[in-house]
Amino acid sequence: MKKTKQRYVLALVVAIIGLALTACTYFATDIYTKHDVAVITDRTIKDTLVEKSTDVYNNKDETRKQVLHLKVLSGKHKNQTYRTVNYYYPSQLITQKYRAGQRIFVNIKHNDPAIQTPKRDWVLVLALTVMATLMVAVSGKNTLGLIASMALSWLLFYLVIMTDIKLNGSYIVLLFGFADIVFSFFSLLLVQGLNKKMLATWAATLLGVFVSFALCYLIMRLTGESEIKYETGDYATQDPRGIFLAQTLLGILGAVMDEATDIISSLYELIQTKKDLTAKQLIESGRTMGQEIMGPLINVLVLIFMSEALPLTIIYLRDNNTLSSTFGFTLSLGVTQSVISAIGIVLTVVFATGCSLFFLEGQKWKEWNKK
Repeated sequence: MKKTKQRYVLALVVAIIGLALTACTYFATDIYTKHDVAVITDRTIKDTLVEKSTDVYNNKDETRKQVLHLKVLSGKHKNQTYRTVNYYYPSQLITQKYRAGQRIFVNIKHNDPAIQTPKRDWVLVLALTVMATLMVAVSGKNTLGLIASMALSWLLFYLVIMTDIKLNGSYIVLLFGFADIVFSFFSLLLVQGLNKKMLATWAATLLGVFVSFALCYLIMRLTGESEIKYETGDYATQDPRGIFLAQTLLGILGAVMDEATDIISSLYELIQTKKDLTAKQLIESGRTMGQEIMGPLINVLVLIFMSEALPLTIIYLRDNNTLSSTFGFTLSLGVTQSVISAIGIVLTVVFATGCSLFFLEGQKWKEWNKK
């Protein structure tokens, strides 16, 4: 009870510090060198319709005009006021609608302010504050390890990308395969420490990633990789097939490591609690646990993919493309990656349960072998 109270107090402290940093970020003006910061001083923005348009597919849109009055808060034009006009589409796909009191970045040349983007950095700080507060409230002291793990993963990812650019994509599959090994090792090491449970989780993760990837790659080769439209990906500077395979390796890792950690941690606690647990009972428990979490994990993968592909899918369908062509151009690669990750999730149940046997003592193995 005392530890729980300490966690909540610490979470409250983190929330207060985070909100203070959010406020400082919101009001910060002089720390930016690339653009000047300005604020829209209008209480009510004059917004008028300029033009209505309808395309050949009967999609309707509007062009609207906002008259904005700005006060510059930083730079050599500080405290000066300007009037500018902003044209936008209500769909806001490539344009932006601004609101009264909003802070924005501007470039001013020849007394003509050009709006760049809204000032959103404080939103990022607020989101990080909420995340850190919840992590402290749930995990307590383990939060430092989790944050360090995420920071290290970002650093490693940056180094891998820079290495790939220098190699011009020549060994991208090998590079990201090695990156999976490094990512998983350090992520688990920082969170769980160097112990039997961490090593078992790492082994199960690597088996799940590389066995499922090898199996699916074999199937792709045997089928001639037909109907896999690599050209539909947003790739411009490298081999699209290689980038697709690298994406697949990272995608499998995310799903498999989550599942392996859940199963092995649960089975480890079960072994510590039930001292007379046999190998047969452990395998049955691992299988039952895997059956419970496989479905939700696979559904999460599918929903994440669907939400990412939804905007482009709607655009294709609204432009009177057929369902088959829309699927080919917006969904085929994502579906393939989801299926490969789902296979990895299923196989990881076996690998995680098998690696959990590593925790059993020799006497329990002898008892199981006699049966």
